[in-house]
Amino acid sequence: MQVIFISGIFMAFFIVLLLLTKRGKALTDKILASWMAVIGIHLFGYLLNRLGYWEIYPHLIGVTAPLPLLHGPFLFLYSKYAWRGEQKIRKKDYLHFLPTILAYVHMSRFFFFYSAEQKMQLDRGEIDDYSTFTIITLIAMLISGITYAVFTYLATQKHRERIEDHYSYQKGINLNWLRILIISIGLVFFYRRHGHCAARCITR
Repeated sequence: MQVIFISGIFMAFFIVLLLLTKRGKALTDKILASWMAVIGIHLFGYLLNRLGYWEIYPHLIGVTAPLPLLHGPFLFLYSKYAWRGEQKIRKKDYLHFLPTILAYVHMSRFFFFYSAEQKMQLDRGEIDDYSTFTIITLIAMLISGITYAVFTYLATQKHRERIEDHYSYQKGINLNWLRILIISIGLVFFYRRHGHCAARCITR
């Protein structure tokens, strides 16, 4: 399992490096690079947890917890600006990141005022200060992931001809992978719905 995490982290940051060093970067390249960085950081957090580093450095607990709320917005924004070809994000589109910001703001008390021992106790489920917040956040992650995936898939189907006209096969660009990615993300969030998760999952 650790090999899978390490491979995923390496690939995510390798893609980030390729995109950031690319000449004539488009807005979609920057969005995708940011998304891959989030995925890499999230996977790295999981890896540290599995290796037992959170027990050594308890203040790492929960740092990456709200990051799954970003996957849906990044997917939607990447698709949206691939269709439109615009090179600047509209101000209203930053609102898609508001749930993640609010989650971090709510967790600020945990980050800055809980002792290392209290963080370990919460991670082990011995205290339930954030149990309600955990449930709400997990539901929000589920709704966000599935809703963004479904909406983006339907919109992609609607704009399929425009996408194929904009990215010609002569240029070697085929956005079929985007539809596969959308379906995969939807399945991941659907799977999370049927998995079990204790109250301490918010720290994962």
